Amino acid sequence: LIADEPTSSLDDENADNVLKILTQQAAENHASLVIATHDKRVKDKLNKEYLL
Repeated sequence: LIADEPTSSLDDENADNVLKILTQQAAENHASLVIATHDKRVKDKLNKEYLL
């Protein structure tokens, strides 16, 4: 799954919901999840971070 700024214009509650859905779908489908973002809330919820 690839997501480009999926939480950038969302409030905290909806950003959390989107991240839960994305991570749940990735886990259920044995897929990788790649998120491009500037949102610091995202990095705290995921297990790896790559900086470019």
